[in-house]
Amino acid sequence: MKLSPISLAVLPLLTVFTANAAVYQIVELDTTNKVSNTSGVAATPQGDVVSNGNIALDFQIDLSAINFDSAAITALLTAEQLADAKNGNIDATVTGILVNYLASNGGLRNQPVGTLRVLRQPQNGVTEQVVFRDVAGTKGNNEFAYGVNNVGQIAGLATAPSVKATFTETLVPVEGETPPEIPVIPQPETVWVPEPGYMLGYVADGTRSILLPPAFTGLGGGMSAAQGINNNGQVAGFTSTGVTNALTETVQTLCNGNAQPVQFCLNAQMSARAINLNVLLGQIRSFETLDAVPQGYAERAAIWQLANDGTAQLSRTMGFLGEKGTGEVAPASEDYAVPVYYSRATAINDSGIAVGHSVYSDVNRTIRFFDNIGSEFNRVYSAPHATIYNGQDVTSIINPDEWLASVATDINNDNLVVGYALKNLNSVVRNRMFTYNVDTNTLKFPNGFFNTSTTEPLDLNNNGQVVGRAEVIVGGTITRRLHAFIYDNATDTFQDLNDLVGCDAPTLVEATAINDNGEILATALINRPRLGPTGQPQLAADGTVLMQEQATGVKLRPIANGQPANCNSEADVYERKGGSFSSLWLVLLGALPFVRRRKALSRSRF
Repeated sequence: MKLSPISLAVLPLLTVFTANAAVYQIVELDTTNKVSNTSGVAATPQGDVVSNGNIALDFQIDLSAINFDSAAITALLTAEQLADAKNGNIDATVTGILVNYLASNGGLRNQPVGTLRVLRQPQNGVTEQVVFRDVAGTKGNNEFAYGVNNVGQIAGLATAPSVKATFTETLVPVEGETPPEIPVIPQPETVWVPEPGYMLGYVADGTRSILLPPAFTGLGGGMSAAQGINNNGQVAGFTSTGVTNALTETVQTLCNGNAQPVQFCLNAQMSARAINLNVLLGQIRSFETLDAVPQGYAERAAIWQLANDGTAQLSRTMGFLGEKGTGEVAPASEDYAVPVYYSRATAINDSGIAVGHSVYSDVNRTIRFFDNIGSEFNRVYSAPHATIYNGQDVTSIINPDEWLASVATDINNDNLVVGYALKNLNSVVRNRMFTYNVDTNTLKFPNGFFNTSTTEPLDLNNNGQVVGRAEVIVGGTITRRLHAFIYDNATDTFQDLNDLVGCDAPTLVEATAINDNGEILATALINRPRLGPTGQPQLAADGTVLMQEQATGVKLRPIANGQPANCNSEADVYERKGGSFSSLWLVLLGALPFVRRRKALSRSRF
């Protein structure tokens, strides 16, 4: 499943954390001053390290598009700063102010600011950006990698870049209103218009960027997303397959080109109606059923095949679990609203078996709940559940009578599936990890750190080793934190990776990938120089470099005959207690807002 071992000795490294009496040595990978935080995705057999970066630090502001006489801008800058900016001169401080303003006030009339990008560090080379879609280098969209196969093809997705244009609003008289005595004549404005397709899947193959064509491209260009890639050039993900007539009429009425450019409006409307798994699972945690699923594009799990000519063909789209697992939509009734169904594939192995999640429903099961203001609702039960896509067969893994929802996150070449399911544990709905053997129909829920620890697996290798993140409880408190873990399916052992590294090691908050050689990519909180908006180290008043704890991608190298260290400290403990999520969980959720919570989805990572 994973790539052949590589030697990190030849990679430019920042730090090697000592590992006396440890199982793993932590190696901080070469970072870049182009982003604030990094999270490892994969290391290729050619020696490239692929990462996702968050919070770009090299954004180029188009000063000609900023109205420096507007009240919003004059309130942010001093008179001297305004005068310099109007002449095209801005320092790092003003750059930071303006970038923050643009990022916080996105819309038609402000230059878009991208925050997520894909980075590749070639062996013996300098870190460079991998471009899926932003070929013009606008740096105004977001691009995110999910997996890499043995030949270094990187699968991911990208939002739409925008171009600067001139637009003149068309004023339409309102029926019944008296026209003004002095006619209002709209003036041309500078606006930013996106490309069709608010989000599209891509595969980066060397210098080529290969689009994964959507099944349906109407009403704004359609949508696609790559979630995993195998060694045979098959890409798993999901795509738009159509829209309802009612939605078409609504969106076309709104996007008539009078108040906004048509493409800007279409992208905004369809993006706002996109399914967000985190939001759906939030509804499950609150109501134990789906309350409202956005009705935008119909979304279906999809498989694409890469061709030798540098293109990709959509091989097939798949169905969903549907009403009581039949694959059919629930029958219409005046007694309930028919659930909205979707399906997504998150990973694919070399046999072409994909896994993911889709909506399951049961109209004979009614859930009664109250919202935040005390209003009562009744909904038929529907929820995302872990799904296997084998050819045209769509089958379930988890019993919906026992578990509220579930998601399959990965599958290896031995047809072992890993994922998590949601259940009410001590009055709080939490995640529990599961493994499932497709060949033997064996389902197992391993014991994590403790019974109510939220546990989310992110990757597994062909040896049945699983890595991810799980909650621990800080000793003597009820505060929960996320720690990276490793689980061995063969021996049924679950370990905190922080217990397997040296005593001077930084905290590992998640493990994102593991290869067949046992090497692990993880995200660590490392004290590094705080970088300013243009990538330069920030200094204190006395001239010293300011340091800041930052999320950084690291490599865990197994140590021959290594043993866990005894650090003699009151570390985090694994007690059977209740507690709340740490703020770090929310930070990580917000940092990666796309189609899944941080998951290593490729079938071939290292």
